[in-house]
Amino acid sequence: MNRIYIISNYNYDPTEVIETLNADYILCQQGDDSKVPDKFKKLPNYKIAKHTGHNISDYLEYIISNYDNLPEEVGFIKGNIFPRHITKEVFKYRIQGSGFIPLYSDENTSKPQFGKRKWIFKKLVAQQIAPGIYLEIANDWYISSRQRGKHYPTLDSLFYKITNRKLPEYISFAPGACMIVEKEKILRFNLDLYKELYEAVTYDFFPVEAYHLERCMFYLFSYLRD
Repeated sequence: MNRIYIISNYNYDPTEVIETLNADYILCQQGDDSKVPDKFKKLPNYKIAKHTGHNISDYLEYIISNYDNLPEEVGFIKGNIFPRHITKEVFKYRIQGSGFIPLYSDENTSKPQFGKRKWIFKKLVAQQIAPGIYLEIANDWYISSRQRGKHYPTLDSLFYKITNRKLPEYISFAPGACMIVEKEKILRFNLDLYKELYEAVTYDFFPVEAYHLERCMFYLFSYLRD
């Protein structure tokens, strides 16, 4: 299988992930690299990446740099993917497959979560509705504590850019934005869009657009386009 993994890493020893993969990879190191063993730093596939505060910038940078020479599949993962986003056992099973594969699995989110505030009381706000697929109410709940986005102030604005549709009441995604994507799915959108998205998630440290794009990754890489 012609697949490469892009490992976005920050303040973590990626040894366990790399050894579990047993496959080609590029290690993108953001910020302090004191926890990365020297044996990895000496390899040609070790890269000092722009410290943006999130992993999506590393994914987009790889796509932009390799748009005309992508492998059949690209795995986008984090150095701390397990146990934070998926168990090691489920991860090992999932990566044996092919095609689009969300790399998320958290038993704690399999039960429905309901709103606690009066205006949303007893309304479903989130649930993992199928293996690797997390459904969340699309109400920009994370915006209130962050600076207004420069390029896409709301989730709806980015969702419309990608899908040309209005944002539904709920949106499905993989928390952590770890997944395996086929080349043809990446190439559904032109290079200019990826450059635009890269600018949108890197103009500031961990801008709100990174949260938006995390929630739009399925629509970018998997779901049908009209």
